[in-house]
Amino acid sequence: HQDDLRAFIHSLLPNNPIAEDILQNTNLVLWEKRNRFKEGSNFHAWAFKIARIQVQHQYDRAKRETRLVFSESLVDHIADAAVKNKPRERTLAILEGCMEKLSDQQRQIVNARYTQGESLEQHAEKTGATAGSLRISLFRIRAILRKCVENGLTDKPS
Repeated sequence: HQDDLRAFIHSLLPNNPIAEDILQNTNLVLWEKRNRFKEGSNFHAWAFKIARIQVQHQYDRAKRETRLVFSESLVDHIADAAVKNKPRERTLAILEGCMEKLSDQQRQIVNARYTQGESLEQHAEKTGATAGSLRISLFRIRAILRKCVENGLTDKPS
């Protein structure tokens, strides 16, 4: 029976060094549950079922114990990306400071357009302004923000 069990387990875990351990665990369970085997029933089917359960337990253990391991090159790539994002973070912080310098009305136009995604026509309808005047205002506001951010970027970071 051992050769059949070994072949069965190896068929479920091909090229897996743990297969022999599974065979030993299966033998142990067969011994512990020997009183549950019904005389005259199919021993092979019973033993193979227990072996299959032991293999499934191994799969479950492997899933639980599997840890995601990153290659060294991936870690380097992530670190490089983080360094490259630092200037972007600084630019965003400067932009936030520049936004605070705008008037409430200017901030409202920028937020409506870029944060809320409103079209100029939608915002014009809400405020009673014309879409054309909002377009010109937005053009000027962007110019102010661009200049403010550029000036902030030329200053030394703290």
